[in-house]
Amino acid sequence: MKRVMSIKKSIVQRYLILSVLAATLPVLAIGLLYDRFTSNALEQLLGEKLSTHLTATANRLGAYVEARRYQLETLANYPGISAFANAGNHEAGDEKNDAIGELLQIESDLPDLYGILFFDADGRLQRVVPGQAASGPPYWNDRTFETARLPITNLGEIQIIGPMPASDGDSGWMLLRHPLYGRQADQVIGYIALHLRLASLTEQLGSTAAVGTLHPLLRTPAGDFNTVGRSVVPKGQLIAGPEILPNWQPLLEVESTGLLKTFALERRALFVAMLVSAALITFLFYRLSRVLRKRIGLLLSGAEAISSGDLDHQIAESGGDEIATVSHAFNTMSGKLKEYLGRAVRMEKLAVLGEFATGIAHEIRNPLAAIKTSVQALARREQDPRRTQLLSEMAGEIDRLARVVSDLVDFGRPRAPSPGTVPVSELFSHVAAIIEPEALARGLDFSCQGNPNLELWFDPDHLLQIVLNLALNAVQATPPGGAVQLRASAANGQVAVEVSDTGSGIPAELLERVSDPFFTTKTKGVGLGLSISRQLCELNGGRLHIDSSPGRGTVIYLLLPAARASHASNADHPDH
Repeated sequence: MKRVMSIKKSIVQRYLILSVLAATLPVLAIGLLYDRFTSNALEQLLGEKLSTHLTATANRLGAYVEARRYQLETLANYPGISAFANAGNHEAGDEKNDAIGELLQIESDLPDLYGILFFDADGRLQRVVPGQAASGPPYWNDRTFETARLPITNLGEIQIIGPMPASDGDSGWMLLRHPLYGRQADQVIGYIALHLRLASLTEQLGSTAAVGTLHPLLRTPAGDFNTVGRSVVPKGQLIAGPEILPNWQPLLEVESTGLLKTFALERRALFVAMLVSAALITFLFYRLSRVLRKRIGLLLSGAEAISSGDLDHQIAESGGDEIATVSHAFNTMSGKLKEYLGRAVRMEKLAVLGEFATGIAHEIRNPLAAIKTSVQALARREQDPRRTQLLSEMAGEIDRLARVVSDLVDFGRPRAPSPGTVPVSELFSHVAAIIEPEALARGLDFSCQGNPNLELWFDPDHLLQIVLNLALNAVQATPPGGAVQLRASAANGQVAVEVSDTGSGIPAELLERVSDPFFTTKTKGVGLGLSISRQLCELNGGRLHIDSSPGRGTVIYLLLPAARASHASNADHPDH
């Protein structure tokens, strides 16, 4: 059954979540910190700017009020001003009063004044000196000039009355009133007042064009006024400046919808960029996790296939990254595992066959010896030539069976190797002495090539048996006119011995079975020669490999241990 990976336990899923959090949280944190920092910085910067603006406005307002106060005190302390006030509007005739009247006329002609007013001790208007800007009551209008209901702010001896908002076509105004004293210093006999244009004071609020979304206002006991002296009701947030008089102070009205409009747009754009970045990062990591999960799924399915016994399964090695490296390692592992299992199975088979062959050999060897002795005795006493020939052939077959039994014994219980130094030249000389006559008899070209200085570290008898078996098989598999060659060369600290022929070759489907015990393609033989050769080669630390294809012959490679004292070169020299 195929194992299904749980999403909750998936390392890819965990890495996806951790990666998304690691990527998006810093972006969100940076965005929020940036927004907070810019908000605080803008608020601090704007607050400092507004504070400076309000302070400057308060200084201008205070300077204006102070100038009018100084003017009023100067007039109130002018000699003869009290007598002028008590003389009434229609009494004139002396030069002193005329001089004071001319002075007051000059003072009232300032653009900030409607005129100069005189009141009695009870606050009733007694006399007016109109200026050039005079209009409406109490100058050219019959309406009552009323001040009783206006708020009064005390500034030392001076009273600030009002302001009076504009109404019915009349401009707004305010009074700065100073008491007039009689002969006794504490006796108030009347008042002199400057009738001021309210707009002259509110104009000192200045402009907020640099700020753009702030409106300057003047807060008074009678309400709030704008820069043109009109009463207004603020709707936005108010920022108060320092007081210029008790309950008199400049204000800034903040338009909550317009002040930070540009900043709000940029902040919104920042948040959108943050969300888009987070979504993009999430999407990219999600896609990456899908690909990674798919490739890990291939590894998992490959591992399950190998664990189920499909050692021929191969995992795709695409990408050239770490997963491809793991895939390559899986494929290599499955190949090695297949090779090791094949060896283990083969060794187990060989062990079973060895025990069986040894048992059979012991059971056959003694009867064969008795049979051969009887045949030889019968042949010596036989007079009939035909029967003698028959007994001779029987003795030959008994010898052949004896050799098969010997092969079975060798295969079942191979002798432990006793390695020693074997010169390649000596090995080839022994093999050539035995094989060359057989090759010539079959019309074959037999040769040995190799470096005469090469030396092997091998059991001499085992080595001679291996090479003789392979050379004899090559001679028997090669048709007349062909060639059999032995060749030796150095190979990375070892010695490579090749036995090649120009025979018909071995089909691919039989190549893996030719070294199995009792498998043979010959009409005669039991199929143990190649098996014994491989067995003896591996016992001595060597390896045997067969390379063959139909119609091109066969080459058997022996990679054998070199003698420790051998320092042979790779040059090849013919021995025969």
